[in-house]
Amino acid sequence: MNIDINIINQLNDNYAYIVHNNNEAIIIDPADEIPILKIINKKNLKPLSILITHNHSDHTSGINGLLNHFDLDVYSSNLAIKETTKLVKDNQKIEFKFIDFNIIATPGHTLDHIVYFSDKEKILFSGDTLFYYGCGRVFEGTYKQMHNSLSKLKKLPDETKVYCGHEYTYKNLEFVLNEVIHYKEASEIKEKYKKMIREKGSSMPFFLGHQKIWNPFLNCDDIEYKKKVSNFHKNEGQIRQDANDLEFFGYIRDKRNAF
Repeated sequence: MNIDINIINQLNDNYAYIVHNNNEAIIIDPADEIPILKIINKKNLKPLSILITHNHSDHTSGINGLLNHFDLDVYSSNLAIKETTKLVKDNQKIEFKFIDFNIIATPGHTLDHIVYFSDKEKILFSGDTLFYYGCGRVFEGTYKQMHNSLSKLKKLPDETKVYCGHEYTYKNLEFVLNEVIHYKEASEIKEKYKKMIREKGSSMPFFLGHQKIWNPFLNCDDIEYKKKVSNFHKNEGQIRQDANDLEFFGYIRDKRNAF
């Protein structure tokens, strides 16, 4: 069955998504219902449900506007999201007429954060856990929780297409190339991504396998990667080559927070 995904710009840099076949649709993380309704009406889609990754308002504030138009179930892991009708938990599978998702709990950014992975379609909606060249800030959880959550996602297939919650790609890439590890082609790489985002209007989706090589937050267990980063920052003396995985994650996350 053919699956299409519409990338919907929301607020300043958020994304919502509409996953659909020819006529039925699932909406993920709506912040602003108006552009979502435009796509639904234009494509004559029948929404089935809303899926929520976490409790932040920039991922939930469009729910009520959609419920004013459609009678929909709202899936989340947190009853504090008052519109929730289907409470889900880690390792649960939810099935729709045209696509199924596995629920993966990824606490760190928030304690209630979950992601939606379709094993058949090899699609991951990662919310604010995993970004292109980055990961979410740790607000409610701990660095250990976020590191463990990313380690779960790293085990998914390389060919997984990832759709995340924000357009942070260029800023994350700047950070990696300026502050984490140096590549002589840095300026060319940055210009390539700037052009892509400008022309496409989005950097979504990206392949997980690519990020297993380039995303520092997915390389906390890679000894050679840590050596390269340590050598790049040897004058700072802030990170050792033999730092454990969590120490390395904390070092990179702190640097990204300050960037």
